[in-house]
Amino acid sequence: MTVLITAPYHKQGLKELEEVFGKAVYRPWKKHRRAYREDEVIRLMAETNATGLITELDDVTDRVINASPELAFIGVCRGMPSNVDTAAATKRGIPVFFTPARNAQAVAEMFIGNVISFLRHTYPSNQWLKDEKWNGDYLQAYVKFRGDELSGKTVSLLGFGAVGQKIAGLLTAFDCRVLYCDPFVDHENLQYEKTSIERVFSESDIVSVHLPRTEETIGLIDAGYFDLMKKTPFLSIHQEPQ
Repeated sequence: MTVLITAPYHKQGLKELEEVFGKAVYRPWKKHRRAYREDEVIRLMAETNATGLITELDDVTDRVINASPELAFIGVCRGMPSNVDTAAATKRGIPVFFTPARNAQAVAEMFIGNVISFLRHTYPSNQWLKDEKWNGDYLQAYVKFRGDELSGKTVSLLGFGAVGQKIAGLLTAFDCRVLYCDPFVDHENLQYEKTSIERVFSESDIVSVHLPRTEETIGLIDAGYFDLMKKTPFLSIHQEPQ
C-alpha cells in the first residue's frame, strides 16, 4: 500500500508509516509553500498511485475523493478535518481520521503568554519605548503601563476539552479561580468548578472560549452574554473551523 503524505512529518514518523503501510511518498505542502489545491491533490494521488492520504491543509474535496477509487483512508493532521469533504468520504465508506488536541500545549502556552502581555500592557509599552515618547519623568511609564496581575483572577473556560484542561492546569500556578462550562465534561479535579454559561460571563475577569465551529456552537455567544460581563473583562477565543 502506498500512502501520500502532504502534511509536515518528521523522519521517525515517516519511517513508522513505511513499516506499517509499505511505502510512504512525502510531498509536504510547506515545500510547496502553500496548501495543495483540488486539482493538485488529484494529480499527486494519480502520480503516486496512493491508496492512503495524510493531509493537513489541502483541498480534499468530493472530486479528489471520487477521483481516487482505491482510496482506503484519509488522515488529517489537525484538530478537525475541516479541509476534507467528510460527507463525500462517508458516502464512499472511507474513514477519516483526525487529531484532536494535537496543539493543546501550544495553545495553552500562547493563552497564558497573551493574557499576561495584555494585562501588563507589554505591546503598547514596547511601542511607546520604540517611539521614544519618554520626557524625562521616570514615573511616566509606571503610571501609564503598570498593568495588573494574572494571580487571583477568576478565569472561565467555555469548552473544557484538552486545550481548556491544559490551560486550567497552568492557571493553578497563578492562584487563579478556574470555572468551566462544558456539558460533556465532569472533571475529577475539584480545583476547577463546573458552572453555567451565565456564570461564566457574569463572574469572570477572563473568559476563554475553546469550542469547535459546529451547528450547536454557531451563535452560542450573543450580546446578552456580553452584557453580563464585568466592566473590564478579557475575552479570548480559540476556535477550530469545521
